[in-house]
Amino acid sequence: MRTKKLSRNKKQKRSIKKRYEAKKYIEIFNLAYKCLTSTYHDLFDKDDYLLLSYIKQGIKKGWKILHDKNIIKEVKCNSLCMTMSILNSTLGQRKKLEQLNIFQKLYLFFISYLIEDDKLVKKEVTLKHAIRKIDMKIMDQKRKLLKYELKKDNRNIKKCNKFIARQEDIKKQLLESNGVNREAGGQYFNLDVCSTVDCQYLQEYKMDKGEKWSKTYSKFCLNITEIFKGIVWLNMYMLFNRTTDIRRISFDLDQIKTNIDIRKSLKRIDIILIPDSYIYESEIFYEDTFEDENRKVGVQMNKYWVYKDFDLKNGTCKKIGVTGLENKHYVVALMSLPYESHWKTPKEVKEKEMYNNFQNFLQGRGPLPKLKEISKRIKKIGDEERYDLEENIENSITVHWVYIHKDRLNGFIEDWVM
Repeated sequence: MRTKKLSRNKKQKRSIKKRYEAKKYIEIFNLAYKCLTSTYHDLFDKDDYLLLSYIKQGIKKGWKILHDKNIIKEVKCNSLCMTMSILNSTLGQRKKLEQLNIFQKLYLFFISYLIEDDKLVKKEVTLKHAIRKIDMKIMDQKRKLLKYELKKDNRNIKKCNKFIARQEDIKKQLLESNGVNREAGGQYFNLDVCSTVDCQYLQEYKMDKGEKWSKTYSKFCLNITEIFKGIVWLNMYMLFNRTTDIRRISFDLDQIKTNIDIRKSLKRIDIILIPDSYIYESEIFYEDTFEDENRKVGVQMNKYWVYKDFDLKNGTCKKIGVTGLENKHYVVALMSLPYESHWKTPKEVKEKEMYNNFQNFLQGRGPLPKLKEISKRIKKIGDEERYDLEENIENSITVHWVYIHKDRLNGFIEDWVM
C-alpha cells in the first residue's frame, strides 16, 4: 500500500511540474497572439497543457535545423526575410540551447514546423482535407456573393456564381473518383504548412486522441500564423529595444523602430551579397586582372563568387569565390541594384547605372539602404484578411535574405540567380 501511495505521489508531482512548465509556454503563446491581433482575450487556457511535449520536441528539432548545414533557413508564412535572417544568425552563434531565453526557444519551435522539409514536400493531404479546402473556398465566395448582392453588383455576382459552380464540379469529380481524378483539383492535395487545414492534417494523429486533444490542436492550427508572427514580434521588440522585459509591451503597438543602416551592418553581421545575373554577366563589374578574368570564366562553369569583407573606411568590398569561404553559416542577401532607365533601354546603359549605384552604396554617397521599422497590419493573404508583419527597407539594393551554410551556396545561386 505504501509503495502504491509513493508511486501515486510521484505521478502527481510530475503532473504538477508538467502543467507548471506548460503554463509558461501557454502564457507566451497568448501574449504573442494578443500582441499581433491587438485583442485582449486569451486564446489558450490551462487545459492546453497537452501542447507541452510537442513544443519541447519542436524546440530541440528547431535547434538542430538551425545548425544543419544541409537546410536553408528560409521560414515560410512571413515577409521579414532580412530581420529573420539576422535573428537566425544571432541564435545560431550560441553554443548551447540553454543559452536562449524562452521567447527564442519558442521561435525555434516554429522554425521546426515552418522551414521546408524535403520529406514533407513529397507528402500530400488526404481527400478529406482536400475537400475541406474546397469547401472553405466556396464558403468564402458565398460570403462575397452576399455583399455583391446587397450592392446589386451584377458583374461580380456573375463571377462569384461561376467560381462556386466550378469548385462544386471539382469537388464532385474528386468525390466520385475517390480522389483519383485530379485533372482539375490536384492543387488541393499539395501540402502547405501555412494552411490551417494542412496543419490539422499534420496533427491528425494527436487530434484523434480525444475531444480535449482535438480542441487544443484545433486552436493551435487555426491560429498558427498569428501565434508565430506574434513570437517573431516579441523577439524583434526585445532585440531592437535591447530588453528582455516585455511586461510593458502594448497590444496596440503597431510599429517597432529599427533604423538599421544596412551598409554599416555588412561587416558587423558578416553579411554576404550575392550578385544578380546582370552583375555576374556584365563586363563593367569585373576589373582587368587575372583574378577577375578567372572569376568571369568560373561563372560560366557554375563556379560562383560573392561580395564579402566590406571595408567601411575605404568603401570597398572583396569578391570571394564560394569555395574560398569559411565552413560556416552566413546571412546572405540577393542583390538587385536599381536603375532609372526605361526597361527598353540598352542593357549596357542599365548596367552602367547599376554599377554607379553600387559604387555610391560602397562609398556611402546618396540615399542609402536602411531598415526603418517593422510594422504589423491586416493584409489580404490568399483568400483571407489576416494579420501580417512587414519590413520597411528604404533605398534597398536587395530582394531577398536567407541564413545559409557555405556548402549550399553554389546550388542556391544556381537556382535563384542563374
